[in-house]
Amino acid sequence: MPVVSIRALISRNLSGSIDPRVVDGLLTSYEKLIARFRKGELDGSLSEAGKFVEHVLRAVEYIRLGVAPAEIKEPCQTIEEIEKDNRLPEALRLLIPRIAQAMIYGIRSKRGATLVKEIDPKQIDAALSAQAASWVLAEFIRLHHTSDEAVVSHAMRVLMRPHVPFIEQFGNEHVVIKKVPCDIELLLLLAREASEGLDRTALGRSSKYPPSTVTNAITRMQKERHVHRTQDGRYHITGSGEDYLAEHLRI
Repeated sequence: MPVVSIRALISRNLSGSIDPRVVDGLLTSYEKLIARFRKGELDGSLSEAGKFVEHVLRAVEYIRLGVAPAEIKEPCQTIEEIEKDNRLPEALRLLIPRIAQAMIYGIRSKRGATLVKEIDPKQIDAALSAQAASWVLAEFIRLHHTSDEAVVSHAMRVLMRPHVPFIEQFGNEHVVIKKVPCDIELLLLLAREASEGLDRTALGRSSKYPPSTVTNAITRMQKERHVHRTQDGRYHITGSGEDYLAEHLRI
């Protein structure tokens, strides 16, 4: 299902319970966060994560009070007030605010300056924030959906797919935007579709390399056990492939 359709689906489901303008701000902020993470813009992604939390809290406040504040000046104070409101279901009162605070806002605001000899934590922080933001959106539509449950469940699964850096989506097409060796490019594409995999046609369509180069890379990675081809003709990244990708991909 294309990203545009997922956004429309989320917007339609949430707008019955939340002011559509608040929903639009929430979704726009989320898309900016994810787009910057996929481009490898880690500082920008973490900055957007903080803004996303504010939109999340505005959405919860609208559900709680019937009106959304223009801005959230003190996120921690707002979260405390939300947690005291026993009228809210537990997911809105505790889970969403605490996930937003601990896994998104807290990471962005509490990391100190990295010492010279320390490993920079930005990549893992940005990855965690992106996944947590996706969980928050999935939980919102789980709680407030109006569409068929099968359609909503699909949207939730799409939201919770791993967010792989250096991949952008154009309509139904995913492309790797960073110039990398063919095997790394293919592993990035397969990591993006970790649960469903991709067939040879889809890999060739997304890759920037010639067909023969793609075929040779796939054959080589099968021998190395980095990818596995299932009976339906789809290729999947293996644990070995994930290790290889992590070792060779420099973010």
